[in-house]
Order: sequence, then structure tokens, then C-alpha cells
Amino acid sequence: MHFWQWLNFIIVLLVFGAYLVGKLRLVALRRAGRYPMPGQAVMADVERLLKSGERSWAIRCYCEIHACSLRQARDAVAALVKQ
Repeated sequence: MHFWQWLNFIIVLLVFGAYLVGKLRLVALRRAGRYPMPGQAVMADVERLLKSGERSWAIRCYCEIHACSLRQARDAVAALVKQ
């Protein structure tokens, strides 16, 4: 394989690895009861995730509840933090 093919292969592996780590973390949070099951998220979950220091998961949960973009969720969660 040429250099660029190897580089592309490594990049694909890194992206897939990051995706897999995120999914495994989500499963672990759900099993621990720290992240709601699909379709069961409420704003209390967002607030609880924020209080436990899981800001990125709070943003993801907010997106799930309100079906909004990542930017809108990030801004809304930032507003919750300021309150």
C-alpha cells in the first residue's frame, strides 16, 4: 500500500474508534442509570447531567429532547449553566 492509502486507513480506524468509544460510554452511562433510555429523556436528566459534570452528555440529551441542532442545544445548555 502507498503512503496515502495507509494514511486514509489509519484515519478511518481513528474515526471508527472514536465512534465506538462514544457508543460504549453511552451504554455504560445508561446501565449506571446516569443517562436516560431512548425516548425517555426529560429536562431533569439534562440538569442532573450538568450537575454531575457531564456537560457534553447534557447537550446530547437536550438535542434528543428538543430535536434541535447541536449548536442550539449547546447554547441552551450554556444558558442553563448561567442560571
